[in-house]
Amino acid sequence: MVLIRFIIAGFGGYLFTALITTTLAYILPFENKREIVQLATMLSFIIWLLFILYSFSSVKLKNLVLLFFISSLGLFLLNTYVLAPKGV
Repeated sequence: MVLIRFIIAGFGGYLFTALITTTLAYILPFENKREIVQLATMLSFIIWLLFILYSFSSVKLKNLVLLFFISSLGLFLLNTYVLAPKGV
């Protein structure tokens, strides 16, 4: 059980954080793209830490896996079909 939480916290947290970082890069309202990427990347470390802490909290493993898959799929679909620039 702890091994599954470790895998979800490490690799799943990395995937989730990458999706959040991409979403933030699309929606942050700065003019300079470097500022957007820099801020989204800095926030990603905090988000990953919070995801790891949540993974090892007293949440049920089934709920953790379900929440991870649903939120990751939702962010992927949002980034791919709604927020992605068209024609690039």
